[in-house]
Amino acid sequence: MSTTAASRNVVRRWGAGTAAVVRLLIASDDPLTGVTIATMVGVTQPRASQILRQLADHDAITATPDGYVGERTKLLYLYAARARPHLVEPESYWYSTRPLADQARRVLALASDHDVTVAFSADLAPDLIAPWRHPTVTIAYLDARLPIEDAGLVPAEGRADASLITRWTDDQGLLSPAAPWRGEAEGLPVADPCQQWWDLLDLGGEDRAEAADRLRTAIVERTIPRVR
Repeated sequence: MSTTAASRNVVRRWGAGTAAVVRLLIASDDPLTGVTIATMVGVTQPRASQILRQLADHDAITATPDGYVGERTKLLYLYAARARPHLVEPESYWYSTRPLADQARRVLALASDHDVTVAFSADLAPDLIAPWRHPTVTIAYLDARLPIEDAGLVPAEGRADASLITRWTDDQGLLSPAAPWRGEAEGLPVADPCQQWWDLLDLGGEDRAEAADRLRTAIVERTIPRVR
């Protein structure tokens, strides 16, 4: 296959702005204008319009007199295919024998001491909002480097050995859910449900695929906690 032909088959990855717009459209129950989307996500109005045109090309949104409505299932599958967390450095791996919820609370306390924002994702967060499988590892998104060893964890060799995966990101959209999803569960800050779903798929495994299906259904059908 020629280089030109191969390049046409490469799936174009989204930037942080596009991913944030999609998360917002999935979360919203009401139509959103382009101006509202741009303001809520923090992109320019021309950029929001460009993103909306791209999504319309995939029949993933519907234009109404009041604004744009997301086709949730189509947007989720586009998100799975094209979104990637924007990380400042490669993810790191940590291990502890303590229960995952205890590890998360220790990391949260450490983050508070260091004025670092944290949001927890799969496996732990989906277990808190749409339980299906016993969590064995959790991903923590951070907006700065954090000395995780001070929370009582030790470095692990890789994903297979880790109970905690840390991801330092400069994408603020990964650190708080789109409205009106709730930003915490059982006292722990959690990532957007769409990102939790993505992370379940990314971590892999048959039981996680089943948990991801359950979470996807909960996202589409609105059966997980929301701000009223």
